[in-house]
Amino acid sequence: MSEAVTVDKALISDKFADPEWGGGQLEKIGIFSRFSTEELSSLWTIGRVRSLKAGNHAVIEGEQSRGLYIILSGKVSVHKNDLVSGAMHRIAYLEEGVAFGELSLFDMAPRSATVVADTQCCLFELDAQVFESHLDEKGDNFKIRFYQRCAEDLAERFRNINSDYIISQQLLWKHALRRAETEED
Repeated sequence: MSEAVTVDKALISDKFADPEWGGGQLEKIGIFSRFSTEELSSLWTIGRVRSLKAGNHAVIEGEQSRGLYIILSGKVSVHKNDLVSGAMHRIAYLEEGVAFGELSLFDMAPRSATVVADTQCCLFELDAQVFESHLDEKGDNFKIRFYQRCAEDLAERFRNINSDYIISQQLLWKHALRRAETEED
């Protein structure tokens, strides 16, 4: 994580230590949908539960850290830097049960956004290098299922982005045409 993160035993629930419960949390994330309950419980044991104070960063846009996070409790905001003004713009709020950083499990690109804790948070962190070692240990079938699901997830995201783009362009054109019509009157 980008800032000093403490593991506060008083804030971390006993259920977070339960691999079966953790496997259930991983099961909610699309890229892990091809794994069995046992495989996900095993995967949970290689990650870490971390506490993050409100206002602290989980990841910072542009940094080279790699790993997946699941929000176990609390809320975070996702911010993007405006390349022109340098200002940070909030683009999303994420709550308990939501994952972020999953793309960094399979690419080496820098972080694409900054994630800041809005409240005290407990996060599950799955380091990319540890995950890669786990993939190697589990064998080719495990890797194939993971990467196939990643490809499907990316294809779905790409289709959604295309659809959103087309809709936004249609709305912009409608607005521009209405504006042009009112200026002519």
